[in-house]
Amino acid sequence: MVAGLRLKTHTEAFWRDEFRISEADLDFLTGLILEAGKPQSTEQLASALIAHHCRLEQEAAARETVTSRVYRPMDTYQVGERLVFTALDFAEGQVVGLRAGHNPRYGSFSVIRVAFGDGREREFAAEFDHPHPLNRPIEELTLSQGQGLTEEEAIRTFLPYVAPRLEERLQSLSDWVRLNGQWFLSGLLPEVHVGHLNLAEAIIYEAGRPVTAQEMLAHLDLSPTASEAAQLFALNHALANDARFDNVGTQEERIWYLRALEPPAALERPAVLKPAFVAGEDDLIGLTMVDLVEEIGDELDLIEGAMARPARDFRFELNFPHLYAGTAPASEPLLRFLGQRERSRFPITIVDGRTGKRFEAWVVPAYRYICGLGDWYASTGMTVGAEIALSPTGEPFTLSANIATARGGRSQWVRTATVEDGRLVLQIQRANVAVRCDPNMLIDIPNKEAVAQLMAHYEEANTSLFALVRMAFLELAKLNSQGYAHAKGIYAVVNMFRRSGAVPIFAILTRHACYDPVGDGQWAFDQNLVGRVYETPEEMMERPLSARGMRARDQVTRYLAR
Repeated sequence: MVAGLRLKTHTEAFWRDEFRISEADLDFLTGLILEAGKPQSTEQLASALIAHHCRLEQEAAARETVTSRVYRPMDTYQVGERLVFTALDFAEGQVVGLRAGHNPRYGSFSVIRVAFGDGREREFAAEFDHPHPLNRPIEELTLSQGQGLTEEEAIRTFLPYVAPRLEERLQSLSDWVRLNGQWFLSGLLPEVHVGHLNLAEAIIYEAGRPVTAQEMLAHLDLSPTASEAAQLFALNHALANDARFDNVGTQEERIWYLRALEPPAALERPAVLKPAFVAGEDDLIGLTMVDLVEEIGDELDLIEGAMARPARDFRFELNFPHLYAGTAPASEPLLRFLGQRERSRFPITIVDGRTGKRFEAWVVPAYRYICGLGDWYASTGMTVGAEIALSPTGEPFTLSANIATARGGRSQWVRTATVEDGRLVLQIQRANVAVRCDPNMLIDIPNKEAVAQLMAHYEEANTSLFALVRMAFLELAKLNSQGYAHAKGIYAVVNMFRRSGAVPIFAILTRHACYDPVGDGQWAFDQNLVGRVYETPEEMMERPLSARGMRARDQVTRYLAR
């Protein structure tokens, strides 16, 4: 082997085209697991395998006694000689043929035919004593390709080729067991039978909280001959494959709970909460409407970066989907405060700010809501438009839920929503209102199930947001002596048709010429301008198509660019 040649295991071609995982490789990895005594990730195993092959080739190169010549067009060769081709990523081949060659420009030279290890044969010029990139000193040819890679560089460079192949191979073997990217040998795992799992279930019931596998081990009496790492791997693997148990921690730090003890909304988003319309990058709304968005506190609007203002508590106004599902929005500031965004779901304690009663709720970061509030909503007489504040208590994962008693007594004249002949109807009726509400959002709903069914109908029909805003406006406007509707009221009613954030609704009002702001969050409607839209923020502020003399001028801003 010529000194300075780059090893085959230091070339991309080898790992990309030639490398296959052999039985010897599997034996090496088995030994690695036995020596470590603990699970290893695919990346760890693949990295060790790359380093192992590099060391093997380096050792073989050190023992090599046969010198392969470096191919240069200027040199003379004989049949049977072995050559190294630096321009072909240091591929080696044997000269199997020799013939004369001629070129009008360069004259006579020789042509050698070379057979490579993959069965290919190619021809190359020889005795070609003319200018050529490869007619240089051997030291330049061998060193110009680099002095080779360090072990760390080889691992970093070739891991993307090795890791997927290793993953696929190990998955096909019954003696290797995988749990979230970690591999262990099945023969090293203690048995975890149904009795152990039943006892694990009882441990969680008794604890009344999520429990780690480490906490369970002391009570399960798994095989004492297995290492603790093997016991934990076996137990976590068994729990992951039993439908009773749910990992409410991370993949790296597993914490187990029982699905039977979790509210259904912690496991699956309720249909009424599945968003039909969310804030987008092109949504333009008036500056005064930004304050309304923040007061509403809808999680579909509170996108990371959009609400950078720190808060001492987390306020929102309750819409129908959250009331029906027993959930509450979890804004980005609240999720940052809790600091558990990587977990699929996790329990928190809610303290009723009026009674001090404590109960368990669950945070679902992916959907940005808190669930398990249904009983509390029922006990407090919660309604659409209720003003709620969640405040830190000083205890970890514990929030105080604060509401105020309704002003002016319980019985009030309020908007009441009913479903008649498949449509939502608003009327003014007397109703008991137990908690303080935003008057622009307050709607009493005697039959919540009927409204939920109406939402399913509009969702199936895929009714457009423009159509829903118009229906909501007309229902609200008929109850107003001037024919106006408040933006918050429109938001509340639209969310009894389909689930939407406030921003998309306010963007409809802002862009469409048929709506005019008349001050204090109120909007008017002009049937003659339906279908006409304003294109620029300036037009949206000035509203030149309007025939209304009295209208408010509100500077328009891109919501997410604030």
